[in-house]
Amino acid sequence: MEKECKTMKKIVVAGRNDSGKSTLIGEIYRGLKAKEFQPLAVGSGIQDEKPYLLKGIDSTYLTIAPPKPGEDVVQDIDRVVRNAVNQIVEKNRLIQHARKALEELNKVRSVMELGHLSQRDIPRTAVLPDVVLIEAVGINDGYKSKETRDLGDILVTIVPANIKSEILMEPTNTLLDDADIIVITKIDETPKSIATTNIKLLHRIYPLKPIIPVVATDGVHMELVIEEIIKRLNEPIRLLEMHMQREDLPKNN
Repeated sequence: MEKECKTMKKIVVAGRNDSGKSTLIGEIYRGLKAKEFQPLAVGSGIQDEKPYLLKGIDSTYLTIAPPKPGEDVVQDIDRVVRNAVNQIVEKNRLIQHARKALEELNKVRSVMELGHLSQRDIPRTAVLPDVVLIEAVGINDGYKSKETRDLGDILVTIVPANIKSEILMEPTNTLLDDADIIVITKIDETPKSIATTNIKLLHRIYPLKPIIPVVATDGVHMELVIEEIIKRLNEPIRLLEMHMQREDLPKNN
């Protein structure tokens, strides 16, 4: 089980507080499910489960993992994922036992001419997750956590369209510099001139990155985000190369 957890690709959604991370995670979860993936969502713990459930994340595949104070994500994420998967496995085991027990009970009821009890009253076993979707909290102004970059195989960094342009131009914006995908949110809440200026600025700074404006609450352009994520999920050699490159980077003292 531990080996299986470690081989699941981790998608980290990072960004400033109130940038729309939870909404985007709900949309990514649904989009990946529609493409026959089964994500396990790891919430930041800043809020309870309810907001995630309202965004369509199945409670079976949701776990809340509060990071330590001053950190963006839990650093022992493999343990969190392993525990969540083990809970699904244990629930499946109980369901299977219940089905077998009901079969035996129905044999007895048949002999006694009492009629059968329905298997439909017992839930189906759950598919095990094959990808992990992690929400970062938004500490360090949302863009400066190297640990968050190192944790994820795929980094999706969110930028609200109304952000001040000088913030985008700050040095050491690790989660912007190292993002695999940049998603622009709050397009529908921002004056067009401001949103356009910031999108053009991001294209100038990061000309080789996919930069996707979305209205996540309406699902606008979310298919483009899902397409970019799946492209990276299907490139294991590329992900390995990215991991090795990060390992070769000089460590900060």
